[in-house]
Amino acid sequence: MRRALLVLLAVSLAAALALPASALALRVHVRVEGATTTIYGAAQPRVTPFTGELAVEGGSPLTLGKPTALGGLESASRRGEFFYRLTGTSFGPYVSQIGKWPAEETSGWVYKVNGVSPPVGADAYEVKEGDEVLWYYATFGPAGGPPTLDLERAGGGCFQVFQVDDTGARSRAQGVVFHIGARARSDADGRICPRGHWHRLTATKDGTVRSQAIVR
Repeated sequence: MRRALLVLLAVSLAAALALPASALALRVHVRVEGATTTIYGAAQPRVTPFTGELAVEGGSPLTLGKPTALGGLESASRRGEFFYRLTGTSFGPYVSQIGKWPAEETSGWVYKVNGVSPPVGADAYEVKEGDEVLWYYATFGPAGGPPTLDLERAGGGCFQVFQVDDTGARSRAQGVVFHIGARARSDADGRICPRGHWHRLTATKDGTVRSQAIVR
């Protein structure tokens, strides 16, 4: 019995070592921001991107062989139990809907990795350990899509919020509203040093995508 168990462990170890590095529990942070609320992962939890076959509406099934930004969305949807739709086009599949809101006219679903909008589809973007993948609903105008907000610790118990454009360029966000639990506080400089007991901090600003949540 003991010998059989040792053989089984050896076989399992050999199988694990034969897997590509991308399949060995690589994890990324995923957040999904809808038009009016956070759909998944306000605090950017980590998931292992899905690999395998996905159904595509109006197209052939899509096989993800590597950990991708789309695989991160699929894993998040399974964990968070939210709906999303992949639609086939002549340019390849794209995410045409997440939750309630479908893509229409100049609005739709886009993604960033580490604050940058990649020039390739989410099924082709291979992610690395610890990457931050943000999916969000955006309305596009002559200047492009909306900036996204990013909260950073600024030392001394303070936080600074930045707005990030599609290239990943960051600038201090001004005129933001901080949400500390159920309380809201406006700040012209985008900096806050919350005192006393608090559990959750986020930031919003008109014309931008809301920030992640800082939870303590």
